[in-house]
Amino acid sequence: MADKPPSFLLSIRFMLALLGFLAYATQYTQKINMSVAIVCMINNTALNLQNNNTELLHEKTLFENSSELISRSSDLEVSLVNDKCQAESKDKKPMKDGPFPWTKDMQGLILASYFIGYFITEIPGGYLSLKFGPKRVLAISLFVASLLTMALPFLARFHYIALLVVRFVIGLAHGVIWPGFAGFWASWAPPAERSRLIGTTNAGSQIGNVLALPLGGFLCVNGFDGGWPSIFYVFGGLGLIWFVLWIILASNSPDNNRFIGENEKEYVLAETIETRASHEEGETGAPWGSIFTSKACLALFLVHSCSNWGTYLFLTSLPSYMKEVLKFDIKSNGTLSAVPYICFWLFIVLSGIIGDTLLQKFKLSKMLVRKIFNCFALFVPMLAVLALSFVTCENKMVGVVLLTIGLAFTGCGYGAGFLVNYNDISGPFSGIVFGIGNSCATVPGIIAPYLVGILTSNQKQEEWRMVFFITAAVYLLGGITGFIFTTGNVEPWALRKKSPNEVDESIPLRGEKA
Repeated sequence: MADKPPSFLLSIRFMLALLGFLAYATQYTQKINMSVAIVCMINNTALNLQNNNTELLHEKTLFENSSELISRSSDLEVSLVNDKCQAESKDKKPMKDGPFPWTKDMQGLILASYFIGYFITEIPGGYLSLKFGPKRVLAISLFVASLLTMALPFLARFHYIALLVVRFVIGLAHGVIWPGFAGFWASWAPPAERSRLIGTTNAGSQIGNVLALPLGGFLCVNGFDGGWPSIFYVFGGLGLIWFVLWIILASNSPDNNRFIGENEKEYVLAETIETRASHEEGETGAPWGSIFTSKACLALFLVHSCSNWGTYLFLTSLPSYMKEVLKFDIKSNGTLSAVPYICFWLFIVLSGIIGDTLLQKFKLSKMLVRKIFNCFALFVPMLAVLALSFVTCENKMVGVVLLTIGLAFTGCGYGAGFLVNYNDISGPFSGIVFGIGNSCATVPGIIAPYLVGILTSNQKQEEWRMVFFITAAVYLLGGITGFIFTTGNVEPWALRKKSPNEVDESIPLRGEKA
């Protein structure tokens, strides 16, 4: 093996990191495309007529002698809304209603179905990667998900249940991606380069959000086949292109990569011996009883889940909120919805740098650093959503600023808070512990959009206020739990498997959210 490591930027391992970046970007465009598309798919006129008829019937039953008053009151309410908060539109083409009169609870089920599938396959994903190889698992995952994504317009036109079922299957396919890449980098990432390689790959997830929201909004208005179907065709097609590149260029290890040079192969194999052994031990010999009785692990699972409640709430419902309450048109909606995620990504990077500086230069303990950034990640978003609950369409840009602040500070938990804490406390078992924690933290993705559908059936600001009050309470629970129970020490059950020269495998957490 050469004394000097082979080139990084012109290496196969960096090329694979870029492919991983594209994989995560593709996954996230497919993950949230429904959140954007559903704004254009819904026939709001039909829904409003249904709601108005229901309300009028109810009022007539209760106040049979007050029909004139009801009529005037209803007319006044509609007039005020139209005068004050007419949706802005800079497009030459007017925004048209979609074809589907799906109720809000139906919409919530459709958005939640993905996360149910995602929840099921996250933990088995690590074992599937070990048994069949991460290249094959990742290839099948995105190939199946991409084909099914392209089929969604046909299924939506057939029946919403068919759409719901296939979104569930897409979630199943996507659930193996994060554990699959954890296994992949165990064989490809030398310890000295792990942060750069894994950080490059993970950056794709937030970039996927930034890409999907404005591009989805543009395609809603200007796309082919009626606009909204083109969102699924484009993002599904991107996944198929990635699949072809991955099959040609990727391999499970440097041993069987057709493009790698001998110098780079020897370097990577020599540097990853202990990492590969640690990963396999962590996946196959996890002390399950100790994990599920560990106060540090249970607290971490709860903190992660509470943070994800807010993250998934906005990931699935932000475009709907910006249309229903802030009254943005779909193109402005998509562009402005991306702004909080750009800031989210920036705060992940910055908090990681600041956290490392506090540890290395100022010699703060890991526990204190994690607690500080957990407080930023939970208490600041809590205050933001409380303020957001009183924002109306008359001060819509204040709403955008508050959304941006809330999501941006959530990034502190990913760069130097709870998400990095998995590596602190669980050593070689960080892969399986992260799989458990991320599965728990996927449950909010199932509950939150359905709850939004139930609580915001009339698309009113007062209904969204209740959603934000609940979200603030969840953030408060997570923040208090993290402040009291977070630790930076490796748990005793994670120490017993380690040899003196063993290198802990860092799970890809700093860059992004799974």
